[in-house]
Amino acid sequence: MTTRNSGSNLVPVAILVTFRVLGSAVGYVRSSLTDLLGVLSDAVAPQRVRFDDGSPEAVIPTPDAPVTVHAVTLNRVGRSRRDGPVLDLELRVAVECHGPEQLDNMEQLLLAVERHSQYSVVSTGEFRPEEYSGAIRQGLGFLVRIPVALRFEEPSGPPVLEPLIAKTGVARRIHGRLVDVHNKGIPDAYIHAHSSATAVVSDATGHFEVLASADELQHFAVAVRGTEREVSASTSSLPVIIRWV
Repeated sequence: MTTRNSGSNLVPVAILVTFRVLGSAVGYVRSSLTDLLGVLSDAVAPQRVRFDDGSPEAVIPTPDAPVTVHAVTLNRVGRSRRDGPVLDLELRVAVECHGPEQLDNMEQLLLAVERHSQYSVVSTGEFRPEEYSGAIRQGLGFLVRIPVALRFEEPSGPPVLEPLIAKTGVARRIHGRLVDVHNKGIPDAYIHAHSSATAVVSDATGHFEVLASADELQHFAVAVRGTEREVSASTSSLPVIIRWV
C-alpha cells in the first residue's frame, strides 16, 4: 500500500490539530506526523515550519516560514505479533529549507531528527535520484521516516460487523552490529527481527539498522553464508551487539 501526496498549499503547523480525521489509521499517522512537526519547529524556533497538505492551490513559501514539510509516501512495511497483532506502517516526509539561512536550518533539523531515535533520515542509496528530485521540490532538503504501529483486536468468534479496534503502538529503528567471536564485524549477513516483516543486510563493518517493536528483548533470525540461527538480544542500550558464535 503506497500513497503519494502532491500539491503545494502550505498550512501552519498550528492548524494541523483542527483537521478532520477520516478513519483510525489516518488519525494515528497524522498524530505521528504532528509529533515530528513539533520536533522540527522546536529546532528552528522562532522561525516557522509549514506543512504542505497537498491542496491544489499553490502558495509560495514566505520568508517567515523557511521550512516546508510534506508527506511523500505511506507504506505498509509488515504485520507482526507482539502482545497481539500489529500493522507496521512507515510514513516518509520531505523536509525542505528555503532562503538565506537554509544551510543553518538544515544543520539544526538534521541534529533534531538524530536526537530522536524513533525517526531516521533516508540515506543516499536508499532511493533513486528521480525519487529525491520528485520529493524535494525547492531548495535543500532530506527525507525522514516516521514509523507507525497500529495494534488491533482480531475477532475470536464468528465474524462480526463491528470494525476492528485499533490502538497505537510505538515502533523504532534499532541500530546494531553483528560480530564474530573476535569482535570483528560480519558483513553481508541477513538479519530479521521477528517483530518486523522486513530483513536487512549488514554493511562492511557488520553494522545494521532494522525497524522493530518497542520491546526491550528482541528475537532475530540471522543468516551468515547460508547458515541461519535464532538469536535474542536486549536493546536496553544501543547499538545492540549480536554475537555469531
